[in-house]
Formats: sequence, C-alpha cells, structure tokens
Amino acid sequence: MNESSGESNENKSEQKELSKKEKQKIILQFVNEKTKKVSDYEEAAFKSLSSVSGENFTNDQTLHTELVNNTLPAYKKALEEAKGITPGLSELEKPTKQMVKATEIFYEALQLEKKALEKQDSGLIEQSNVKMTEYQKLIEEYHSQMQKIAKEYNVEYTPNRS
Repeated sequence: MNESSGESNENKSEQKELSKKEKQKIILQFVNEKTKKVSDYEEAAFKSLSSVSGENFTNDQTLHTELVNNTLPAYKKALEEAKGITPGLSELEKPTKQMVKATEIFYEALQLEKKALEKQDSGLIEQSNVKMTEYQKLIEEYHSQMQKIAKEYNVEYTPNRS
C-alpha cells in the first residue's frame, strides 16, 4: 500500500509539474508571439514619431505629415493587435488589459497631437502629453506585472522599452 501511495503522490507531482510547464509554454507564447507583434508595431510608430519630433523636429507640417502617413497607421496596428490578444491564462488577463488600455491611451495621445497641429492648439498638445505620461505609467505597471508572472513560473522576461 505504501508503494502504491508513493506512486500516486509521484503522479500527482508530475501532473502539477506538467501543469506548470504548460503555463510556462503559454506565457512564453504570450511574450514571444502575441505581444511581440504589438511591440513591433509600437516600435515602428515610435521610430516614425521620433524621426520628426524632439531633436529631429523641423516644423509642424512635417510632423503632421509623418503622424498621418506613418505613425498613426503603425500605432493603429499595434492597438488592433493588442485588442486581439487572448491571454490563454487567468494570470495573463490583467497584463493583457493593461496593455490594451495603454495602447488605447497612446493612440488617443497621437490623435490629440494630430488635432493640435491642425488647430494650432497648445492645450491639445498638453492633453496629448498627459496621455503619453499615462501610457508610460501603464506600460511600467504591465512590465512589473509580467516580471512577477515570469518569476513565479520561472520564465525569462525582458521588457521591451521603446
């Protein structure tokens, strides 16, 4: 009877380990495939925006043209990808919602910037900047949440901070 109990406990342990391995696989797929697409589109949008803003700013028209032709379309794809992600695990639901919310907010910020340029309205630029700051906060929370999940399931996670 002891041997049988020992085998039963061993099988239960293997089942738990398999479950953890399956969760690891889902987490890796989430990070390496699902969110990677969002990140790739975001990166394209960020590169587009930075090519005409900050040190690279030349004039409002150039910035507006880049926003309309490249930044907004690229970021819209990021938003669509984020909204299309199915977490696959209850542990990934909160970070998924954070990512969607963050991408929605950044997209709104870009739209506000576009309107601000069209209307020459500095108030809209300020609103856009507030949303960009909110985006940064949400993304930091997302990365923090993902790092906790990665640690819990012994999965390597390196945030992509564009």
